[in-house]
Amino acid sequence: MENTSKREGLILTKAVLSILIEKIIENFTEKYTIKDNYTEAQLFGFGNFDEDKPSLKKDFELIFKDYINGKYLYNKSRETSTGKPFIKISRDYKYIFFNYLGYKDVYEFIAQDFINPDQKNQQLKILQQEKDIEDFFYVCYYYGEDKKMHKGQVIIYKKWKNVEFKYVYENKKGQTGIYSYYGNVINSEGFVFFDTKFYIGNKKNEGAKFIFFVGKSSPHERNYLIGTYTGLDKYDNTIAGKIILKKVGSRAKMEEEASKKNFDPIFSLELNKKRIIVESIIKKNPMMFSATSPYAQILNDISKKYILTFQNGEDFHEIPVQLQKSHMNIKSLNSSFILINDQINLIDKGQIIYLTFSVKGLFYIQKTSIYVKSYDLLQNKNNTIGKYTAIDINNDIISGNVEFKSAK
Repeated sequence: MENTSKREGLILTKAVLSILIEKIIENFTEKYTIKDNYTEAQLFGFGNFDEDKPSLKKDFELIFKDYINGKYLYNKSRETSTGKPFIKISRDYKYIFFNYLGYKDVYEFIAQDFINPDQKNQQLKILQQEKDIEDFFYVCYYYGEDKKMHKGQVIIYKKWKNVEFKYVYENKKGQTGIYSYYGNVINSEGFVFFDTKFYIGNKKNEGAKFIFFVGKSSPHERNYLIGTYTGLDKYDNTIAGKIILKKVGSRAKMEEEASKKNFDPIFSLELNKKRIIVESIIKKNPMMFSATSPYAQILNDISKKYILTFQNGEDFHEIPVQLQKSHMNIKSLNSSFILINDQINLIDKGQIIYLTFSVKGLFYIQKTSIYVKSYDLLQNKNNTIGKYTAIDINNDIISGNVEFKSAK
């Protein structure tokens, strides 16, 4: 497991940060024999500073091996004069400043003689309080890449301030790859928002976004969180979908559960196919959006009111519906019931129209799937015949012909 503490910020007392900045500037001025006329912009490396002259920015970048904001340490030095008792150093900079002075971390720094016992004890107390804050562990479930269910590990740090997501993938050769995301947690109006980033080397990149509904309770009181995500998958496609977080008691239990190959059927039923994929390909023509795009006009041309007559042996059951233009919804024209889970699709290069819906209310047919030839329906015949499979009010599976009649 990667040491996640490297990705968290660091809280320093005002006294320790002041001494740290003092030692950094002292080290820099001795190293380059800097005189008093050196400006703050040149010293820290921001604004119109001369990049050819020494600066802390250039020295820090030699350690970090990446871009450094030269004004960051300057801003922190200004914070020490505001009266704040504690000042936070972001995760990107928490080691650089100590490493510049030859120390591994804050613990080595405060062990030095120039930190008096009171300053040391106060800083240690803050560090211990950070350690003592309870973390929360979850296993996340979602329908992911390669049309399979996936699990991930989720850790919530520091009273729901920071979050870490970790996904482990196994390729065909049995080799595993780990994808890690780190981010902030925002609670607002009954929702929890996760805004994550991921690192390639030391470079921070935009990661996935998550939204979970928690209601009026505290997030940690919920054993399950259900929400949505959006981001990029491992094939660099833009994706969005549904996700479930299951709370577990410890890091060990989280890792154990996430490593198992089996999935709770409740989760699979809830999440299966709940995923949107937008391929990372720029389409030059809307006709190329998908395989059905060239035939999309068919759906507009068939959008009208119909009487659907389902034949079941000697019995006939009629339902008036409207296929809405542009919206592609199937609406009931009978006020006694409504249609839900409705969908209209084109299949087989637009030659077949597929309709499906469920009935909410008293009607003999409760759920149905219908197939009808596009050409026949476009001819405006009053006896266009399609095929249906359905579940009736007795929970029996039935099938037969369904007739489409134009309605006023």
